[in-house]
Amino acid sequence: MKTERYLFDTHALIFWSSKEFVSKAFTDFFDEQVRLGYVFVSSIFFWEAAFLSKKGKIELRNIHEWKAGLLENTNIRIIDPSASEMIDSTLLPNYHKDPFDRLLIVQANCNDATLVTKDEKIKTYSVRTLWI
Repeated sequence: MKTERYLFDTHALIFWSSKEFVSKAFTDFFDEQVRLGYVFVSSIFFWEAAFLSKKGKIELRNIHEWKAGLLENTNIRIIDPSASEMIDSTLLPNYHKDPFDRLLIVQANCNDATLVTKDEKIKTYSVRTLWI
């Protein structure tokens, strides 16, 4: 039996970690998936989160401390984008303009992962998605 892998979009990780704006079913399901080591986050997440925090769109007082706590207290794994994935993200159809999301789409496909997102634009691409 194949193990499912999940790649969190930025909002999915923030919502899951804060337990806000998601259902109990979402939290319970991903608590278990994280415990089992089936949840991944792209290293670009931290770059995007730092930008969002700087713009005041999310509240993370100290992104370095938040990242350290997340990685020390969970079984979430980080994946780094390859140069090929970065290039491929620019070759996707222009349904979605956000370069972070475009890279996540490619990373999900290249790592055989389901992209955890509620972003409807992402769902127009050929990528497995999930939102509970």
